[in-house]
Amino acid sequence: MAQPKLSVCMTVRNEEHHLAEALASCGSICASVASEIVVVDTGSQDGTLDIARAHPNVRLFEHPFVNFADAKQHALDRAQGDWVFVLDADERVSAELALEIEARLSGPQDASYRVRRRNWMLGREMRTMGFENDSPLRLFPRQLARFDDRLVHEGIEVDGPAPELIDAPLDHYTFGGIDAYLRKVDLYTTLEIQQGDRHHDMWHLVFTMPSTFWRFYVGRGGWRDGFPGYLWASLTAIGKFVRDVKLWVAHEAGPQALREPHRRTSGRDDSDRPT
Repeated sequence: MAQPKLSVCMTVRNEEHHLAEALASCGSICASVASEIVVVDTGSQDGTLDIARAHPNVRLFEHPFVNFADAKQHALDRAQGDWVFVLDADERVSAELALEIEARLSGPQDASYRVRRRNWMLGREMRTMGFENDSPLRLFPRQLARFDDRLVHEGIEVDGPAPELIDAPLDHYTFGGIDAYLRKVDLYTTLEIQQGDRHHDMWHLVFTMPSTFWRFYVGRGGWRDGFPGYLWASLTAIGKFVRDVKLWVAHEAGPQALREPHRRTSGRDDSDRPT
């Protein structure tokens, strides 16, 4: 029986500082079980496209950004392997994980796997505030999976038994600088509001920053991670505050006052085409 093939699926935008290393980290699985790396670009204006085109295993597609679930489903729909591994540009496949992926592909064809993610910030592995339990679903049979319809914090729905855990680590470099983080906060909070999960509450707006910082830094032990823990708790509190300010703006001026992320185009033709 032939060894099942794997498609690595990535969605990217302006990731020239991360993409080459992410693709390189797939080298061992590309040499054994990965038949392709499907990269969906949602409007890069830097060197991301050139980096993707230069990699021999990449099949590159351009697709306008609507939301994260749409972009990731677009990549999944174009995958041709029997199995799919989902990878972000700021993540790296460790050597141990590559071996585990290869081993799992010969197992049950209805299995799916969560992967222990090792999160790094300012050169330190984060071990508190929930990072220690971070294990997203990343490896699954292609025909049994789909992304849900959430605009942000999307999930993967897989038919079959409950996902098993692969303990070999996936390295995640979660903080790429303050400018990148604030752009991410701007995008994520707008999508979260459009998703309709929360509504304006003035008291929540007043107290969300100090309460979020206290919950993460003290309640979830962020102080044990030193300055990176302090910084992460602070940035998380800022993100919650920005979200609540946008909710207040939408409450006062109407939802049209918020910019729609998918209208921030690059000025290029965003038609769906392999390149």
